[in-house]
Amino acid sequence: MSINGNIEVLKEDLVMFLFDKGAIKVGDFTLSSGLRSTFYLDLRILQSYPVFFRKSISLLKMLVLSHIGYDGFDFICSIPTSGTIFGSALAYELFKPHSYLRKDSKSYGTKRKLEGVIDSKSNMIFVDDVVTTGQSIINGVNSITESKICGVFVVVNRGQGADKQFKKMGIKLYSAVTISEIFNILHKKKKISNKEVQSFFDELG
Repeated sequence: MSINGNIEVLKEDLVMFLFDKGAIKVGDFTLSSGLRSTFYLDLRILQSYPVFFRKSISLLKMLVLSHIGYDGFDFICSIPTSGTIFGSALAYELFKPHSYLRKDSKSYGTKRKLEGVIDSKSNMIFVDDVVTTGQSIINGVNSITESKICGVFVVVNRGQGADKQFKKMGIKLYSAVTISEIFNILHKKKKISNKEVQSFFDELG
């Protein structure tokens, strides 16, 4: 089987697993950002299922290597809490240094916002599990002014504004699985109806 064939199998396996576990749901939901959505998505359960967590990390690894290359960056940075789960595992897999940015600086001790070590003027990628508006990552990017951001890598892009925000900043966003691919897989497997698929694409505009 080709590399692309392996990727498609990994995507399908991951999507079907998440759907069967209730980590992907179709309906009417209000997100933490306040946005309304026709679908619910939560990848945090993957850490409890090593086989499928490994599949998500494999997808991220192939994504990074195909678009940036192993020598194209020096550090991996993530945003707590979910992003750190995936960022640290990917760093281990790629044998790259990992750090993470706190949402708020510590109010005690050294009052650090960055946990870990990043060399100044280094090449860096950001990693997260899911991106919606991208604001949490943008806040992180803006707090690291000396490093070059080579790209943002996520398992799933919800397709709700992050692409435009990163484009304005001159940063490329890469996703292992798009939300459109998720809906197409679920529809192909007869897990969702034509009406539900149409509602989703109407939401994306």
